[in-house]
Amino acid sequence: MLVFLDESFRKNKNSGRQFGVLAGVAIPEDTFHILQRDIFNVRQPYHGEVLRPDDELHGADLLNTATLKRREIKGYSQHWNLVVDLLNYMYAKNIRVFGVVCYRKELQSFVCDNEIKLDITFQYLFERIDGYMKREFSARRAKLVFDNRDHKTHEKNAKAITNFFVRSQMGLGYDSILRVPFFAVSQGHNYGLQLADIVTTVIGLYFQGKQEYDPLWKTVRKMLYYVDVGGQRQSSLKVMRDEFRLPWEQAQNEL
Repeated sequence: MLVFLDESFRKNKNSGRQFGVLAGVAIPEDTFHILQRDIFNVRQPYHGEVLRPDDELHGADLLNTATLKRREIKGYSQHWNLVVDLLNYMYAKNIRVFGVVCYRKELQSFVCDNEIKLDITFQYLFERIDGYMKREFSARRAKLVFDNRDHKTHEKNAKAITNFFVRSQMGLGYDSILRVPFFAVSQGHNYGLQLADIVTTVIGLYFQGKQEYDPLWKTVRKMLYYVDVGGQRQSSLKVMRDEFRLPWEQAQNEL
């Protein structure tokens, strides 16, 4: 199982608080080549108007103010329609979404400064991936593929993640995940990371409080994985809040 992960850093428009999103998609390895072909077919009708054949799929480019203005003026937007088609494809193929939304200032950058103790943001994420793998794909292993940032960040995170998996009791228990993470560049037709980028963008826009994008969020939400843990319904998207919470945010915590 390939789990492609990306980050997004935003500010909530109502509270002004900053937060980070680390999220992505889980794609079975044996279907990945088929997905590559299918995604190219999904985007092909939009070549020339929305993007060129070799352009990357970027959530920030497809879902921006200009896209909303086109929908308002014309009643539709090809940029929006492309995202809808991509999300509908992922949902139809039962691709699952995993992630962490973090409001805590000391953790929301998703950079592990302590190479011995893994940040709890990653622990929450790995817990959900491991549970999913053991329930649904017990004979497989998940391979974590992170989008490219900078070398120093990769070095810190790689050391902390590997140390967690091989030196801690909790990490040893997450034995459905390959203990060495991968880092890749989202270029050309690396659609795993590009789909992770789009999903992460939609999640970020939802928690930013931009209700115009709620139709897209509803599709992403259906791709979350749900289980009962101790009598509580838990989703594959963990929301880490600080103590302060506005009333409207209570509903956002019920995923």
